[in-house]
Amino acid sequence: MSSDHAESETDADTDRGNETPTETNTTTETDTATGDPSDETATRDELRGQLELLQAENQRLRREYVRARQTKYRRTALGLALIGVVAVGGGALFPGSRDVLLALGGSALVAGMLTYYLTPEEFVTATVGEALATTLQDTYDGLRDDLNLQGKPVYVPLTGESAADARLFLPQHHDYTIPDEDALQHTIVVPAEPSQRGLAVRPSGAKLLAEFRSANQFAPQPEMNPEQVFDQLADGLVEQFELADQITPTIEADTRCVLAVTGSTYGAPDSFDHLITSFVAVGAAIAFNTPTRITVQRVDDHDFVFECTWKSQDTNEADTQTSTTD
Repeated sequence: MSSDHAESETDADTDRGNETPTETNTTTETDTATGDPSDETATRDELRGQLELLQAENQRLRREYVRARQTKYRRTALGLALIGVVAVGGGALFPGSRDVLLALGGSALVAGMLTYYLTPEEFVTATVGEALATTLQDTYDGLRDDLNLQGKPVYVPLTGESAADARLFLPQHHDYTIPDEDALQHTIVVPAEPSQRGLAVRPSGAKLLAEFRSANQFAPQPEMNPEQVFDQLADGLVEQFELADQITPTIEADTRCVLAVTGSTYGAPDSFDHLITSFVAVGAAIAFNTPTRITVQRVDDHDFVFECTWKSQDTNEADTQTSTTD
């Protein structure tokens, strides 16, 4: 009997010995299937580190861009200061031309100091503004298609409490009449008269014109000179906002001005309410206190040419409401 008992214990030990490798294999397969948590943590840390490196590199490139632009301004300031010093020194050496040289030297030194201390701290690339302008144009085009707006856009001045404002009215029909100012305060214009229905939005150039007016003597007057108005607007676009290299206005009639644009920052307008044309149209509408319209053309010698038309100031109220067609 003792022999049988020994054999039973031996068989049990053998069975237990055989089960142990199976459990070990199962554990190994489970670990392989689930993956090592430490490896996942390492991968996340590596990706986070790469992201931080990219962000740091992006910030470095931005700082380098700003520094390069500031360096350009400061080199200009240094050049002006050098001219001023040379002119003042020349005034001391040449008594006969002292007054002229001292005046030139003083002007150059002052210009140099202003250029140095008024160097912009931040710059916005043209691609950023162009992307925003393109997005705005796409939004206008989508609204125009969805609402089936068929009339020609018109810039309408608001002469109420905010006399320096205007609205871009997109009529629903080809034959339309301009609604009153109260109706134009709403984006969706749905008065009782069907010919006055459409969409009224704030033009892209309205805010730009407000900035321009705050820095220049540009205000509606009883008798505005069209040549003076468009010269001021063109200078503002070129000199103040640097939206073009050159804009040449030509008055061709009492109610029409043709403007040739060269070196447009945002290219030629592919749709209505381009920033340059909108600025001019809003400025003319406010200056003459009458609706204005824009027609864009392309020529070989310029980026584009556009025509701004407006109604004469002696036009009565009935003519102001006269319908127009495309």
